[in-house]
Amino acid sequence: MLSIFFDTGVRRSPDGLIGHAVKAFAAATAVWTVYAAAFSRADSLTLIMTFLSLMLVLTFVLIGPTANSDRARIPLFDWVMGSLSAASGVYFVSQADTIAQRITLLDPLSTSDVVFATLILVLTIEAMRRTVGFGLTLIVLIFLVYNLFGDRIGGVLGHGPITYHHFLDITIFTTDGLFGVPLRVAATYAFLFVLFGTTLSYAGGSVFFYNIAAYLTGRSPGGPAKIAVISSGLYGTISGSPTSDVVTTGSVTIPMMKKMGYRPTFAGAVEVAASTGGSLLPPVMGAAAFIMSEYTGIDYVDIAFAALIPALLYYIPIYLQVHLRAKRNKLAGVDRSELPTLKVTMQEGGLFVVPLVAITWALVEGYTPTYAAVYGVIAVLAVSTIRKKTRLTPKKIYDILAETSLRVVPVAGAC
Repeated sequence: MLSIFFDTGVRRSPDGLIGHAVKAFAAATAVWTVYAAAFSRADSLTLIMTFLSLMLVLTFVLIGPTANSDRARIPLFDWVMGSLSAASGVYFVSQADTIAQRITLLDPLSTSDVVFATLILVLTIEAMRRTVGFGLTLIVLIFLVYNLFGDRIGGVLGHGPITYHHFLDITIFTTDGLFGVPLRVAATYAFLFVLFGTTLSYAGGSVFFYNIAAYLTGRSPGGPAKIAVISSGLYGTISGSPTSDVVTTGSVTIPMMKKMGYRPTFAGAVEVAASTGGSLLPPVMGAAAFIMSEYTGIDYVDIAFAALIPALLYYIPIYLQVHLRAKRNKLAGVDRSELPTLKVTMQEGGLFVVPLVAITWALVEGYTPTYAAVYGVIAVLAVSTIRKKTRLTPKKIYDILAETSLRVVPVAGAC
């Protein structure tokens, strides 16, 4: 029963010509978003409208409507919704100047305004359901119904009549609704930090953090699970994404835990719990931290420092749980011969500390999160050229751009 609320659509991987075309579209989306966020002087409203339409297209093409959808074939109705998403984006971008200059609730909405506003609202709700599940979608639907029919409720919860045109005017045609702060954050700070984490991972940073964790905790009781906790936390400092954290570190730690005698369910649970906390760890945290900064006016660096204590309060009990269970079940650590030495680890990946230092320095010096993320990406690119093993080829950079767009799709859906 609970799966109804938590299940999301399956991630598709179309092959052949369609797969190449979708990947190229995702990479182009990343190039445009980086340019618009860091270098373009276009107004914020146009940026958000374009970004949302691009994310909706990717959502309907790459995420099926249910967890059991076909992983390779894109059905006709998803092509239709992707096309409608693109058409909506074209309409709103073409009307951006008019929308920015109109007087809310005074200038009437045209028939085409109402049609495309309704369309983008329905498409956005469906994209949210596919990417983050029915739980959040149900909450949103309840509040939408409350807006439209709350005048029929008596007492303190009731409100005055709100017509459908009034509702669309505020929700779609102002920056207080759909095209507001959350999506602007996803299109700027969050996207660039996800790009930073993806770039660092492709260069080999995730391997470095795993080796550090293995060196520190691998030989102690419950070593494989402790490696999962530490490596997931360290990787979370650069990704801010629990999903990518599980995929990256879990592909190594879960098989290792199973090999050492851990039950598969426990191995998966440890990895998921540890990766979930990755979005709490500074300097790179989830989109929520950037939204907090925008709404409150508090510098992002202050929020990042404040996050240290709750992040530690999250990870210490997980680590203790792993340790105590290992003691009780007499689970051994990893053999010394299978663990990397500190010397080798630092020789092969120590330079990956530089990008984290670069981001932290930029934030402390007062640079915006946008430029801090840009400096971090530049630092990764520079560090990766030092050794042939970590060098990022044009193909890898292409893969990084496409993967970044795909990782941001659920973030945009939530925002």
